[in-house]
Amino acid sequence: MPPRPAGPHPAESLPLAAFRPRALARLIDAGLVWAGGFAVLFPIVLASIGVNKEEDGVWSTPVLWTTFIVVAVIPFLYEAIQLAVWGRTLGKRQVGLRVVLADPAGDALPITTAVYRAAINNLGYMLGIFLFLLLGVKVWSFFIFLMFVAAAGVFMAYAWSVWDRPLFQSIHDRYAGTVVVDDRAEWS
Repeated sequence: MPPRPAGPHPAESLPLAAFRPRALARLIDAGLVWAGGFAVLFPIVLASIGVNKEEDGVWSTPVLWTTFIVVAVIPFLYEAIQLAVWGRTLGKRQVGLRVVLADPAGDALPITTAVYRAAINNLGYMLGIFLFLLLGVKVWSFFIFLMFVAAAGVFMAYAWSVWDRPLFQSIHDRYAGTVVVDDRAEWS
């Protein structure tokens, strides 16, 4: 991870968001995107290719790839576009949070930072889970256990903000150089 600068960090003066509102915003976003993605994309895939239970079972290759698109690619696009344009997603807007640069403290995200943060947060975190799911259903069922280990790692990457001091950053925030601030609090 990127090292912390010596002395007080410029972003320490910002009203940094706590874990609970961040988790609530993430759940709202995931619910919106996943429900919409599965409601729209899965029927189209199943209608176009069908499911041949004798050959692949329920986890056919098109169903696996559709799952990856709905769980990782669509959320990446959803988050990257909204962070680049508004600095927050619909879930963050509902909870009153915003993503800003850690240095210079409080500045709006450049497009490249928004895309990088969203890529780590959605594609990077989901690759391990999806890889072990793919291996578990196609090669050896033991890999399903490793999928749950990867999911625990993703949870830890988010939960990192609970004990990270002084900026309460999750892993994707640390790498992207961002912080999540509470817009409901007063800040200069």
